[in-house]
Amino acid sequence: MRAGGLFLMVLISVAAFWLLSRDLIPPDKVRFAAGGEGGGYHRFALAYREILARDGIEVDVLTTAGSVENARLLSEGGADVGLLQGGVPVDGTLETVGNLFLEPLFVFTAIDKPIPANPGDWQGLRLAVGGEGSGTRAAYLAMADAADVASGANTLLDAGGARGAAALLQGEADAALFVAPLEAPYLAELFADPSVRLLRLDHLEALTGRLAQSDKISLPAAGITMSPAVPPRDVDLLAMVAQLATVPDLHPALVDRLVEAARELHSDRTVIHGEGRFPNTQRTSLKPDAYARDLILSGPSPLQEYLPYWVVAQIQRFAILLLPIFFLLLPLLRALPGLYAWRMRARVYGYYNDVRDIEQAARSADASALRDLDRRLAGIDEEISGLRLPLPYRDYAYTARLHVDLLRRKIADRLTEASTPAHSQGPSPRAVEEAS
Repeated sequence: MRAGGLFLMVLISVAAFWLLSRDLIPPDKVRFAAGGEGGGYHRFALAYREILARDGIEVDVLTTAGSVENARLLSEGGADVGLLQGGVPVDGTLETVGNLFLEPLFVFTAIDKPIPANPGDWQGLRLAVGGEGSGTRAAYLAMADAADVASGANTLLDAGGARGAAALLQGEADAALFVAPLEAPYLAELFADPSVRLLRLDHLEALTGRLAQSDKISLPAAGITMSPAVPPRDVDLLAMVAQLATVPDLHPALVDRLVEAARELHSDRTVIHGEGRFPNTQRTSLKPDAYARDLILSGPSPLQEYLPYWVVAQIQRFAILLLPIFFLLLPLLRALPGLYAWRMRARVYGYYNDVRDIEQAARSADASALRDLDRRLAGIDEEISGLRLPLPYRDYAYTARLHVDLLRRKIADRLTEASTPAHSQGPSPRAVEEAS
């Protein structure tokens, strides 16, 4: 029997250790939904892979058509992490590590092709907007809807990124649209080619008011290259906010490493935003991961100098979970001293009901009943004297025993009167007073 019990305890201990360690130690592999090869998203995904490899985390970079496909993979469980363009429809169950960078919407056209600056006037154009599943196509469709462009008014070409740039340069497209970071390699080629120009869109304020997670930004003169100055003067652009989305309940240690990688990759100053603006969790379309939000706001924990990152992540994770509980319990903690004092007094005051009943009964009791009442009072006095109360509350017991003693004296006087013959009591005080 003892051997069976010991075996059961060992089995339970091993199972508990396995369950705890499985949650404590982070996965050593993460699937990262990027974009097309050669694109800005794909380049960033490779940078994340290099940074996470320092901690032994393998990143499987998934080549995709873009943000729409990334969102689908995350929703279906085909990826753990993915870059998403602002405004792309997403599953509400997903979470976000935070906003990472601004992605301007670039519209390049042939230099000899007169294309209206107002997107609402676009008709009969061949537009390279990327394939199904790309963020650029999703951005164009949202912009066309915001500008009241009829469906089918333009021909949409399944060419994006480097293929979209090639389609424009080869005359296959009248305009090519790109939602991409400034560092996207195909943009440099287009900016340098004299046969194309960057179209300056009109009515950006109206467009940003109608497009989710968009903003109006200014690309300063020489923001691309200084010599020659490209662009030659400031250009107002429509920009989308890119974010790093994750599946729900991603392991906190992975979130920790992703936040640190995001800070390393995206916190520097650029020509379109200041230093330290990214990463952030402001105005995100997805629910921010609680641990990521805390890391971004407060920075890395000083414990990381002494403990492995995955241990620190778990410590902070539990701290975040316990913090709301602490604030809920704080009023109760403040009330505990009063509740304790009430409990100590109640241990004594509970006897006063019995004492009051005995006092009322003694008023009309005969000698035999008075002796029973006295015995009850003696028992109450013994119980009160046996109470083990803290020093600050012992005076309640002393006061109660004084009341019991006073009532016992009254009963003793009643018994004395009852046992003394009437003729031996002598004249009453009133009779003496009348005689005098």
